[in-house]
Amino acid sequence: MMMNMKTKMFFLILFLFCFFILVAPRFYSYAEEVRVVRGIIENITSDSIVVRNQFYNYTGVPLKDSSDRDLPRSELSVGKKVEIYFVNNRISTILIHEDMLE
Repeated sequence: MMMNMKTKMFFLILFLFCFFILVAPRFYSYAEEVRVVRGIIENITSDSIVVRNQFYNYTGVPLKDSSDRDLPRSELSVGKKVEIYFVNNRISTILIHEDMLE
């Protein structure tokens, strides 16, 4: 009976070790796949915006406000503050901030 208990403990420890070595790192890798670019719209073309001297194509990308409401393309204008969210290096959402008085 005692040998059986030791065997069970050994396999439990082995299972936990394998879990933390093989499976757990995958849970942490999701944070590396999400990226955000924040800035001011410098220029607008028919299918892209320029933020921080980089062109970002917004075709098919949802435009949202800070309340997560959909916005029309007409809300894009030079000088607006935006956050461009990437998932797996693809633009998933563009958040357009309201003009604020300073």
